[in-house]
Amino acid sequence: MTRINSKIKKGKKELDKKREERRRHASDIAELQRGIQDLTAKMADLQEKGRDVGDQLKLDGSDLEEYFRIKEEAGMKTAKLREEKELLDRQQHADSEAQKNLEENLQQLRNRESELNSQEEQMRARLKKILDNSAENKDSLVNLKKELRVMQDKHRDSKKKYENLKLKIGELENQLRELKADRYENERDAKLSQAVETLKRLFQGVHGRMTELCRPTQKKYNLAVTVAMGKFMDAVVVEDEKTGKECIKYLKDQRLPPQTFIPLQSIRVKPIMERLRTLGGTAKLCKFDPSLEKAILFAVGNTLVCEDLEEAKILSWSGERFKVVTVDGILLTKSGTMTGGTSGGMEARSKQWDDKKIEGLNKKKEQYESELEELGSIRDMHLKESEASGKISGLEKKIQYAEIEKRSIEDKLSNLSQEKETIKEEIDRISPDLQKLNDTIDKRNAELRKLEKRINEITDRIYKNFSKSVGVANIREYEENQLKAAQNVAEERLNLSSQLSKLKYQLEYEQNRDMSSRIQELESSLSSLENDLKRVQNKEAEAKVAAEKATEEINQFKEEAKEWKSKSEDCEKEIQEWKKKASAATTNISKLNRLINSKEAQIEQLMLQKQEILEKCELEQLSLPTISDPMDTDSSTPGPVFDFDQLSRTLRDRRPSDRDKIEGDFKQKMDALISEIERTAPNLKALDQYEALLEKERVVTEEFEAVRKEEKEKTDRFNAVKQRRYELFMDAFNHISGNIDKIYKQLTKSNTHPLGGTAYLNLENEDDPFLHGIKYTAMPPTKRFRDMEQLSGGEKTVAALALLFSIHSYKPSPFFILDEVDAALDNLNVAKVAGFIRTRSCEGARASQDADGGSGFQSIVISLKDSFYDKAEALVGVYRDSERGCSRTLTFDLTKYRES
Repeated sequence: MTRINSKIKKGKKELDKKREERRRHASDIAELQRGIQDLTAKMADLQEKGRDVGDQLKLDGSDLEEYFRIKEEAGMKTAKLREEKELLDRQQHADSEAQKNLEENLQQLRNRESELNSQEEQMRARLKKILDNSAENKDSLVNLKKELRVMQDKHRDSKKKYENLKLKIGELENQLRELKADRYENERDAKLSQAVETLKRLFQGVHGRMTELCRPTQKKYNLAVTVAMGKFMDAVVVEDEKTGKECIKYLKDQRLPPQTFIPLQSIRVKPIMERLRTLGGTAKLCKFDPSLEKAILFAVGNTLVCEDLEEAKILSWSGERFKVVTVDGILLTKSGTMTGGTSGGMEARSKQWDDKKIEGLNKKKEQYESELEELGSIRDMHLKESEASGKISGLEKKIQYAEIEKRSIEDKLSNLSQEKETIKEEIDRISPDLQKLNDTIDKRNAELRKLEKRINEITDRIYKNFSKSVGVANIREYEENQLKAAQNVAEERLNLSSQLSKLKYQLEYEQNRDMSSRIQELESSLSSLENDLKRVQNKEAEAKVAAEKATEEINQFKEEAKEWKSKSEDCEKEIQEWKKKASAATTNISKLNRLINSKEAQIEQLMLQKQEILEKCELEQLSLPTISDPMDTDSSTPGPVFDFDQLSRTLRDRRPSDRDKIEGDFKQKMDALISEIERTAPNLKALDQYEALLEKERVVTEEFEAVRKEEKEKTDRFNAVKQRRYELFMDAFNHISGNIDKIYKQLTKSNTHPLGGTAYLNLENEDDPFLHGIKYTAMPPTKRFRDMEQLSGGEKTVAALALLFSIHSYKPSPFFILDEVDAALDNLNVAKVAGFIRTRSCEGARASQDADGGSGFQSIVISLKDSFYDKAEALVGVYRDSERGCSRTLTFDLTKYRES
């Protein structure tokens, strides 16, 4: 409805405007008609006036004869004077023309002099500006050259440092490759490492993981130490029990994987049996901080490490039993079990010992890489140098052009001075002649007035009696006045007739203009719009009634929704209360479950310790006293129930905390006895063990040599392929980069710029071009160095075509298909590209190029510009055949019409 109202308002406004135009049109027609009537009346008055002028003086036959006789007599008496006057008039006219020419020449010379003065001022201002700019450019050039020398020295030092850092990074990468630093680290290990780092940052008493705090002295002991530590390898060492509890609470809150914590102050460590060091050797297997010795001893205990399984069996199962681990990861426990194999789990865990070293190497590598990034790439250094060189060359060209312009302006100023001197001399020469000519003309005018006065006196004396007879004071003056009056009447009549014809033409045009049809159209359009408005208003009223009804229903629904919402809020409150109760109950249940689980874990650990003691006693054939009827002890544990009545009272009354001390005392006594027994008996199998080790060493050495030889062959083959790839790439790159500047110059040269532009390719990494890209730089004629992104569309097209043709020159294709490559080019560049393609693809050009070793080609060009395709050898047009419902082609051979 708003749109219809605006249309009605606009239509009424236009209708009022058209009606006002019609009213003004009628008033204009009336005004034109009144003007025609006025001019017609003036023409009639002018005709009457002409008749009055002609009727003022009429002579009869005798008077007319007398008038002609007197006139002839006056002419004879003044003939000599008239001849003198005519001669003077001719001389005066010639001198007037000469005076006019001299004045015009003098004015032109003065105008030229003022113009030369303004030009001289402009040139001197321009010369001052050029000198100032040239001085600034020279200062900038000196500064830039100094900066370039400093930059080159800096870049030279940076390049040396860059090469040293690359060498160091390569060495670190080799070390990391040897340590298999690129091994797979699962998500759990990553989370554990991240959690430990967070704990060390948050809590003061956290020392770190066991793998971070100690490391094997030799790589061959990695697997053995890993197996010896077992589950404590990933344990976290903390200062006290309180710190461990805080860490556990943090892990639970953050839902992080569980960790084992070893508190240094509260752990109980079994004493080391020093006599075990005398069994085979005293090599130190781990390096660690002495303050953490307690945690290391807790993790490994009295575990023995030996070379092979046979030796481990002797140590573990001959006499007193010990926990023994071989270098290749086989574990023999005191209970007699043996664990080992090639599953890879322990071997993968053993590689964690290298994590600290790998982390250090990675940090060092990151440091070198950050230094390398601070230095920047060699490509950036070259770009900065080339940019500075480009600025220097640009300033040198500016200074050179300024010198040329300065000399030109100085030459022009000298020419202007000479021309001003010439003009001044000419003015000095013309001025006296003009003054002399003015004096002559004034003198001759005085003579002419005297002659004319004498002629008039003679004529008036002759006409005196005749003038009195016809009733005129002076018939000569009367004739002159009558002639002027007739001429004025004729001129006025001509002017009035031209004005009358113009008004008639304008009246006819205004009467033929149609001013009513547009008004009728607007009135009909307004009536239809008003009808549409009435219909829309009726519909709007109906829609309002429906909307009111719908609003009432919506309000009713809102009331119902409010009631249901209040009920749902009450229900939500009840649900929240029950949820709180359920949450409290769940929390209590989870606490109780955790307590039960911890107690069950303690019971299970005690049961395992009891089972180990029983198995050990069984292996050592020790009989323990038991109670025959277990029901008498009220014990719920399965298995035999032991009788401790045979122990002495002092041992029974000891506290549980003293158990480890008593056990240690007994083990020391047992170890002393066993070592004394073993010293009495020599090792008879030492020679066999030595021969077995020699054979094993020989086999391993042969396998190692074979693998190393195979690795060298594969490395040589890989390096050969890599070198071949590099050579092929550099052959293509050198060829293309050598040709691209020539082709770009051919595509951009013209009569004004015969040398054309400049284009070149740069490798971002010359040592290993496949790791980085290629920088393509194109500088059109008269343009300074800038990035390819800052060139216009046409300049980018020409640069792309130069690159395409230079790539083609390396290994030419049979033909080109170029699809509207001239779309972004102006007419000048279209002509250059078309000329280049024609020189390379026409039949005669191909023959000469093949003879010279060049690379011609065939091309199919799709273009919409006649300046492009008129240089082709043939045209192919595609059109739609409506009768057959398909496309058809037309061909046209242009070689017949080629210019000679």
